[in-house]
Amino acid sequence: MNFLYFLNSLSLVILILLIVNVFKPFIGSYSAKKGENLATKEDIAQLTKIAEGIRAEISDKYWDRQKQWEMRRDAVYDAWGALCELGIILIKLRTAFSLAIPDSEDLKNSVLSFRYNAAAQFDACYVKYSHAKDLADMVVGKELPKHLAAYFQSVGIIANKIINGDTEYFTSERMKELAGIYKEILQEARKELNIKNSDDVVI
Repeated sequence: MNFLYFLNSLSLVILILLIVNVFKPFIGSYSAKKGENLATKEDIAQLTKIAEGIRAEISDKYWDRQKQWEMRRDAVYDAWGALCELGIILIKLRTAFSLAIPDSEDLKNSVLSFRYNAAAQFDACYVKYSHAKDLADMVVGKELPKHLAAYFQSVGIIANKIINGDTEYFTSERMKELAGIYKEILQEARKELNIKNSDDVVI
């Protein structure tokens, strides 16, 4: 009985040794492959993390460029709108102060009220244009603010002359000068906004 048990145990040991020796190369290969798979998964995770970081950085830079573009665009639009408004009210100012003061008290008060309102509107537009000009100077830079400042100065001098009674100061020649500055501002605004002519050439 003991001898049979010994033979069975010996057979089992021999069988185990045979299995280990036969399958050892496969087990080693499997372990190496498993290790490679784990390494590959770790590499992919690392690469994914790096890619996400790069994508986030690009997104931030794009957002920053987009916000800067929007600020420049809005500054140009605001300056252009204030410029047009100021030009219109300057004409109204000259018209108001060109009117003679009537003898009739009622008509006199009407003309004086018209002058007062025109002057008040001009002052409000002048301040609005000044703020728009300063913002454009900060955000846009380059040539546009220079022309905006030239227009601001010229209009201020003309308005001051008109309010002080020299309506003849606003001659056709000075109107042409303002129109020239106006054209320069238009061209620079189009450049800043990358607006092209019909022949697709940016002016």
